[in-house]
Amino acid sequence: MNTQALLSLLHLTSPSLPIGAFAYSQGLESAVEMGWVNSEESLHEWLSPILSHAQANLDIPLLKRLYTAWQADDLAQVQYWQQVLLANRETRELLQEEQKLGLTFYRLLGSLGIGLPVQAREFSYLVLFAKACVHYGIDIHGCCSAWLWAWLENQVAAACKTVPLGQTSAQKVLLAMMPEIEQAIEHGLAVHDENIGMTLPAFAMASAWHETQYSRLFRS
Repeated sequence: MNTQALLSLLHLTSPSLPIGAFAYSQGLESAVEMGWVNSEESLHEWLSPILSHAQANLDIPLLKRLYTAWQADDLAQVQYWQQVLLANRETRELLQEEQKLGLTFYRLLGSLGIGLPVQAREFSYLVLFAKACVHYGIDIHGCCSAWLWAWLENQVAAACKTVPLGQTSAQKVLLAMMPEIEQAIEHGLAVHDENIGMTLPAFAMASAWHETQYSRLFRS
């Protein structure tokens, strides 16, 4: 990866990227409320199956297909895979996060001078993230690494606020899950079309419960 592509990759994963991803916990706040996550170890236990099943079987395979579709300027394929993606966001909270982040990311890309088709205003976050990676010349492995790292860093940051988790413990979780990210990418890039999808009932229930949680820091 050349220096400009690497810098663009770091830019896309920066916590300072003004899209509002920090405002969502994806059900983690409910898991903390119910006592499922209350330590460094339990946080790792919560995040690991989400990475290896949800991200590796849904987000990464779709990221690969969206990346290829953007390379070919095939908007029909982009729209098709977005429909698959949104159908697999199992709760209103997860669906709205995907769509609202997509809208803010769309505005950001436009302000940065990245040419987008008229339909792009309706595209969600993952879809436009693939477009940004193609635009900046980031290869598919870099694209997947950036996506998973941004997700993981955001989840650990949410845990720091809700468990609460100390900074050292947070760094230990990040380091421990780095090899799992590599495994998730290898698995996800090999998933066939008919196997794209996820089933994590506890994750979906925690996200749904978060929508009516009495006291919360993160958006639903």
